[in-house]
Amino acid sequence: MLKKYNLKNNKEIPKLFSVLVDQAFMSVTTLLTTVVLARTYSRDSYADLVLLFSITLFVLGFQSAIISKPYAINLNDFKGSFAQDYHGFNLYLKLVFTVCIIVIFPILYYFSFDNLDSLVFFLFLLYVVAHSFYFFVRETLLSERKTKQNLIYGLVCSLSIISLLLVILIRESQNLSFFLGVTSSVYIGIALIYFFKNRTNTKILKQQYIDFWLVNWKIGKWLLGSNFLFHLSSNIYPWLLLYITTKDDIAIFGVLMSVANLVNPILTALSSYLLPLFVKMNDDYSRINRGVKKWVLLFGFMAVILVIIGFFFGQYIIDLLFGEKYKNLGVLVIYPFIVQAINVVFQPIKIALNSIKRTDVNFWILIPRSMISVILGYFLISKFAILGVFYTMMIENLFYQLTYFVLYKRIINPKLVHG
Repeated sequence: MLKKYNLKNNKEIPKLFSVLVDQAFMSVTTLLTTVVLARTYSRDSYADLVLLFSITLFVLGFQSAIISKPYAINLNDFKGSFAQDYHGFNLYLKLVFTVCIIVIFPILYYFSFDNLDSLVFFLFLLYVVAHSFYFFVRETLLSERKTKQNLIYGLVCSLSIISLLLVILIRESQNLSFFLGVTSSVYIGIALIYFFKNRTNTKILKQQYIDFWLVNWKIGKWLLGSNFLFHLSSNIYPWLLLYITTKDDIAIFGVLMSVANLVNPILTALSSYLLPLFVKMNDDYSRINRGVKKWVLLFGFMAVILVIIGFFFGQYIIDLLFGEKYKNLGVLVIYPFIVQAINVVFQPIKIALNSIKRTDVNFWILIPRSMISVILGYFLISKFAILGVFYTMMIENLFYQLTYFVLYKRIINPKLVHG
């Protein structure tokens, strides 16, 4: 029995290792992007980038909700040619989604940015589209557990962007167009290679399009609503700062969160790795419950380490990375690490509920969480400025995660009793 268990684990270790290496490079790339651009550009220019990245994540969340996550959850239900047809359908759906981005983005741009220059508009749109294509490829490969291929693409992307950042740093270039243009080209290039390799002559029948869409929508409708509410609750803060305080505070907020979010790529990697595993055992609630308990220990350990790093080394890290421009931030430094630690601990519970297709749970919890973020956030930011952001984030995040845990226990426990 022990030998068999070890053999099974050995088959999984290379896949997990590939995912972690890829996410480590992405984590370094994300951090270097923040460091180089925050050091090089003015606070106003970097604030515009923070807002652009916020829109990019908003778009990516919608894409994941209606395409990538339903694909990961439902893929195990299709076999043979049906699995191939389902894959092809999601490729076509991604193209339709891109058209929607192109149509809607001008409205977002008009209300978000002061600079109405046509070249800047085009580059911002190109970046959002390219970013969504690249991460569609990543999430699809991880859903299919093609971790080696994902690692290759990830290394090409990360090393290319790191090289670009070194050029910007050495030349002290403040040309925002240069960064956006080259980065978008890298994303698009990798996506084109993937789509070319996965081109298919399979003719999907009209009825199949409808059936596949209904399969995606059954799960995706809750994810879509959850995504909107999630971004309303978590990404509203730069916009509240823009409305209530100044772009200077947005830049500081972006720097603080970028350091605390260093663990995000690893968190995403583990989540992408765990979801297919939990899906495979979603008919055995006792196995899911044991898996959650095991992984909560690991995620909890990560959370403790994160807070320790923030408390003892947070300001030092910011001083080292960002220099004089963001020096002496005081007590502000520790709060982003606490917020992130709260989020890390409860991740296995969320993954488990998604694996048993209870994506509706997240939606209903996010409704009050969003209200707390907007209403309480407006009040606290008006009173405490940027410090009010982190007061709000801690309150709404604790409410969200603890409610999630209570509902998880109510869903899982009866199933364990009745087996």
